[in-house]
Amino acid sequence: MDENNWIEDQGLGPVSVNRFGERFFFNLNRHAFDRTGAEALFDAKFSETLFKEDSLNIIVGTDSGLLPRYVQNRGVPKGARYIFVEPDEVLPALQSHGMLADLDERIVCVDLVHWGDAIARFKITDYFYIEAVRSFNAVCAQDDFILKYAELSWHLTETLSQLHWQNSVELGMEAFITRQLDNVADNRRPAILLKNLFKHQTVAVLAGGPSLDEALPWVKANRRRLVVFAVSRIARQLLAAEIEPDFVFSVDPTELSFDISKEMLRFSDKVTFICSYHTVPSLLSQWLGNVFYLGERFPWSSPLNVANLGSAGPTVTNTALNVAYDMGARQIVLAGVDLCFTREGFTHAKGSDEQLAGPRFNLTSLQVETNAGFLAPTSCDFAQAIRSLSVQAKRLTGFGCRLINASGAAAKVEHVDFLPLSAIVLPDEPVDAPSMVAAGLSGVEDDDHYFRAAKQELKRAQFQIQAIAKLAENARRINDQMYDVSGVIVHYKDKQNLDRIEKKFKREYRQFSKLVKRFGIRRFIKLAKPFVDEEWSAEEAKRLGNVYYDAYLEGANKLAQLLDQSLRRIAVREAELVQVPDLRWLCEHYRQERSFGRIRRWCTPFVTQVLSAQDRQAAAELLSEFEQVIENKQTRHFARAKSYSNLATVKQRAALLFKHQKMAELQDLQSALNKHEQASSVEVYRWLITAYLAELQANADEALEAYQKIVDAGELLLEEALSRIAAIAIDKEDAATSDLALRCLSGLNPIYLPHYAEIRRLHDDVIGAIDAYNDYIRQFPDDTPVQIKLATLYMECRLYDGAELMLDYLLKNKPGLEVVGNLQRQLQALKQAG
Repeated sequence: MDENNWIEDQGLGPVSVNRFGERFFFNLNRHAFDRTGAEALFDAKFSETLFKEDSLNIIVGTDSGLLPRYVQNRGVPKGARYIFVEPDEVLPALQSHGMLADLDERIVCVDLVHWGDAIARFKITDYFYIEAVRSFNAVCAQDDFILKYAELSWHLTETLSQLHWQNSVELGMEAFITRQLDNVADNRRPAILLKNLFKHQTVAVLAGGPSLDEALPWVKANRRRLVVFAVSRIARQLLAAEIEPDFVFSVDPTELSFDISKEMLRFSDKVTFICSYHTVPSLLSQWLGNVFYLGERFPWSSPLNVANLGSAGPTVTNTALNVAYDMGARQIVLAGVDLCFTREGFTHAKGSDEQLAGPRFNLTSLQVETNAGFLAPTSCDFAQAIRSLSVQAKRLTGFGCRLINASGAAAKVEHVDFLPLSAIVLPDEPVDAPSMVAAGLSGVEDDDHYFRAAKQELKRAQFQIQAIAKLAENARRINDQMYDVSGVIVHYKDKQNLDRIEKKFKREYRQFSKLVKRFGIRRFIKLAKPFVDEEWSAEEAKRLGNVYYDAYLEGANKLAQLLDQSLRRIAVREAELVQVPDLRWLCEHYRQERSFGRIRRWCTPFVTQVLSAQDRQAAAELLSEFEQVIENKQTRHFARAKSYSNLATVKQRAALLFKHQKMAELQDLQSALNKHEQASSVEVYRWLITAYLAELQANADEALEAYQKIVDAGELLLEEALSRIAAIAIDKEDAATSDLALRCLSGLNPIYLPHYAEIRRLHDDVIGAIDAYNDYIRQFPDDTPVQIKLATLYMECRLYDGAELMLDYLLKNKPGLEVVGNLQRQLQALKQAG
């Protein structure tokens, strides 16, 4: 088989050369470059987005090598890198025809197999740090005539989302350190005190997935023979089911975590709270029962960082699972640990914000196999959690601990057994977790002793941070005066002084300098560009030096504020130790910290009877504010959940599924609409999905009938319906319908005028085509490709004056454009030929 036949067998078609001398595989781009040339088309599509300095650009498809060549000819910006990804079937053909030869080393073209090597070589993590990773689809990937690019684009979008999420977690150290210092006053008892507390017991770990609903009756029926662990977000469902867990878990440092979990503050003091060192303070500070923290008290080396249980991630469920094993459990039942969504798009159990908001419509293509064998949609963070849970489960089962998931709808995870609830064997003897926890606390040091030690540690840190701030101020001053007006270093002794300061940062204040840099990591990483393609000037060096020392100073100042706040919080906790406290003073601080619920510790008959009327009034007001916060259901988290169920998203998701020919997912989306709370508003979206499914089943008449219902209904989805009607009509060679649909579309959106012009041209209405092009150009005078099309049409119709005017206009606005020069020469030849 010769080479050309092999290429045709791959679906790429023969190599074609357009009038501008550009070579491409015909079936990749077909007629995309026939009338305008690749350069003009790329200018219109990519010139504003593809040439940012210090950016990593990931592009699906190369347009037969023309797009990377265009980037190279335009000039690679400083610090920019380009990764083009082609399907496995396409890349060898491009290489064999020399379409990717002689590219700049800052531009690579790879397939999916070598994608990982490319992003490592081009330091994608560093680009994520400076928020400079961008992704695009080439023209061939947007059109996808060979049906190879859609899935590639889908996959890379998901992969980039996961990488972005992972790097965001790694960069979130500032938030973790902030919460760690916020919580010093309340992180008094390490979770290591609970180790081996429940030897050989069965622990049920309850999370928020949809399958929780089917597990709660079993939990309730077997409550006395189980140790129940619950993630904090399901407190609302447990209260509704009249189930109180033995332990409740939280690890998230964000305020959204409070919105999700605040109902846990309704549990009695028999429940024990286990939290990470960086848990959101509004939960921790208002919890009145026993608390045990995971991890370290301080973000620096300290004697108070005792050996402790860790906070395994990435989810709170992973953390609870680790703690269950460390506490001695040898059988762990997972309930509501689905790590995937229902096929209709419900992500959490009944009663949750997510379920109340309705099915989620912005699901991606990411899917996992369930225990029952079917595929279910999932998210990037859940996909990561599945991998982490599998590794964790392998380790724990290797130590003799059995993990069971009883839900067929949960994601299948290696080393986790799938077993129905009715088949799970539980111990005969009841277990009293609260009594066992109380017994484990005997002999623990008193709070007053801990507060004294914590204050001493915080003051030690203050001294170090203040010293670093003074050094940074001095270094900033020296760096400013070290250069003359031309940007040249004139005082080399100053440079030596800066070197000495840097040595102090690294040696004398090494530990706390690292803390400052970790705390202000985002500001520091802005200094570290992934690649420096040009030598720094002295002026640039001076500027970067100032930014560097400003980052030190800003980080030190922020840390100093946090240390002050932590000391004030300890003072409040110490004031609470007296038998009859200064309640008005405490109330003032509770209000400042928004820890209104802490007032409940004083709402006892003994304390209340010795309080003044003013104190009782202050306490009552604070308690009322606490109740308002807990009862408020219109939280930021609920608003975000509602946005996922926004009907406007249905249009985008349905169109994406239709483009990628995902019939089963389209049917699931239609089922989700049937469960949406706005029943009267979803009808038009049902028609759209019905039409899409009919098209995918090659039933054009049924599709046209559904699209026509959308048109008859009014403005909503009108453009989507008309565009599909036009496409079907063109395919059926129905001139009247395609003409009418495109005329209506052009009235809705002028972007369709060039399409309407082309239809008029094909139907031999040259005047109508010229009018449509001119109408479009009046509204978009900078669209070079359409201007070239109009000039070409003038030439084809022998309207040489119009062609000449159009080409002169193009040369004036785009001097040196090679396509225009070629057309001018063709025009002169046509005029001479008569």
